[in-house]
Amino acid sequence: MEKMNLFDRMGFQYGFQYFFFSTYGGYFLEALPFALLVSAIFGIVRFRRDDETPVRRKVAACSFVCYITGLVCLVLFLDVMRIFWYRLFYSMDSGIVIDWFGGSIDLVPDFFNNIRGENIGNFLMYLPFGILYPLSRKSPTWKNSVIAGLLAVIVIEVLQPVFGRAFDMNDIIIDSVSIILSTSILFLVKKIRTR
Repeated sequence: MEKMNLFDRMGFQYGFQYFFFSTYGGYFLEALPFALLVSAIFGIVRFRRDDETPVRRKVAACSFVCYITGLVCLVLFLDVMRIFWYRLFYSMDSGIVIDWFGGSIDLVPDFFNNIRGENIGNFLMYLPFGILYPLSRKSPTWKNSVIAGLLAVIVIEVLQPVFGRAFDMNDIIIDSVSIILSTSILFLVKKIRTR
């Protein structure tokens, strides 16, 4: 019975290690504590004595900060997070090496020929921007929201090669379409509700 429990624990450990360090769900869980912490600090600092801002905009602003922090963790600091969590869980070197300033550059858009899970993930990852950003602003416009989203996409893509990731034209196009779509849907719904 003792051998079985040891095997079960080892199986759980390897299953957890695979899930947490090698799947999209695990990457999300790696980023979540950082995103929640930054959002909580932002909320405390920004809204502690603010009685004028409506509660729903405060919640939207904290949600947006949480989302942006998670997004930055996932697209820029994924390897840094993985090193941190591996060291925290196992008290040893993860073997992950960050190739600073060693990222690649792909300027050829070819996503329409080869739709991959990564493309779909990128599309879904940027949908919340077009909703949370306008909801967190006092007087948002469609144009300003889309411009803010496009700037965020470009800044993130330009910074990725610094962290050993890839600058990819496919990502810029897919992420931009995602932001434009979600922003358009939000403003369309708001327009219908005001009528």
